[in-house]
Amino acid sequence: MTEKKRDLNLDLIRSFALVAVLVMHYYDNSGFYTIAMDGPGDFAMALVRMLFVPCVPLFIMLTGWLCRDKVLSWRYYLGMLRILEIYLLSSLACLVFEFAYLGNRPSLLRIISDIINFEINGYAWYILLYGGLFLMIPFLNMMYRGCTGQRQKQLLVFSFLALSVLPSLFNSFFQIYSIWWAKLYPICYYFTGAYLGEYLERKKPGKYALALISGLLLFCLFNQFYFHGQAEGYNDIHYDHYQAYILSVLLFALLASLDLGRLPSWCAKLIYKIAELSFAAYLLSWISDGIIYREFVPYFPVAEDRFIWILVLIPLSLIFSLLMAQLIHWVYTPIDRLIRGRLMALLPPSQSN
Repeated sequence: MTEKKRDLNLDLIRSFALVAVLVMHYYDNSGFYTIAMDGPGDFAMALVRMLFVPCVPLFIMLTGWLCRDKVLSWRYYLGMLRILEIYLLSSLACLVFEFAYLGNRPSLLRIISDIINFEINGYAWYILLYGGLFLMIPFLNMMYRGCTGQRQKQLLVFSFLALSVLPSLFNSFFQIYSIWWAKLYPICYYFTGAYLGEYLERKKPGKYALALISGLLLFCLFNQFYFHGQAEGYNDIHYDHYQAYILSVLLFALLASLDLGRLPSWCAKLIYKIAELSFAAYLLSWISDGIIYREFVPYFPVAEDRFIWILVLIPLSLIFSLLMAQLIHWVYTPIDRLIRGRLMALLPPSQSN
């Protein structure tokens, strides 16, 4: 049996999503949301923010693309081991950072509570989102496979879009649409990724690039007037926002369609390595962000003076996070092999192959 060849485009999406997460953390720490956008530089920062807001949606759509054929089995649920093992090892690193750098001395009870409740760092909330989605994936796939034909699958995607995303569009003008179902947006993105994995036309990246650029310019121009030039309004453009959804789909389609066959081998290996380490790097970026922005921000009291430093701080945070993630992987790999082997031996033969 030959090993299935990796899809470099999917690794590129995962790698880009990690960088996008770091960019969004930069915006959270740079003071962008406090400024009045009255110059071309401020507008450019808004464009960059909108380009990278699809960070988490890209991860979820990629999950839909890759996992749409998963079925209910004990073997499937063993896949949760990797998530929990990396989370626990990353939590230990975060505790060392809290003790050694921040000088905090949390009690043992608080440490246990924070680990159990996924509050050991400010970015661990994603474990709760992804973990819950992971548990539902076999059942979501039953819904997806239960649709007969492309039209019904389109209706499935649109149903969750209408529940979780469209309220942000209609309520921009009048409060006429309930936002009660807005938290279903991960399922909406999951089904969108599953649909794209089955039906996306991957031969015309140019049309996706044009649509993405047009969408970015249109949304930022609209937001400039709608928010009255106040960057604070961008805080409301989150993953359940219609602009984030549209840009996420276009960006995903573009990255999935690029012809990467001519990339030099070192570049392909770099994309693969970043993709491989992305989950641990995301969690450990809490440490790199905690150091970088704690040391950097006081030197620039005016928020606008910090913006040019995005070109330095994001690569620095990325490299630091990836180096820590590699250390975690060196520890995680033998532990996972041992635990997974023991648990696989307990499964019925029909589910251990």
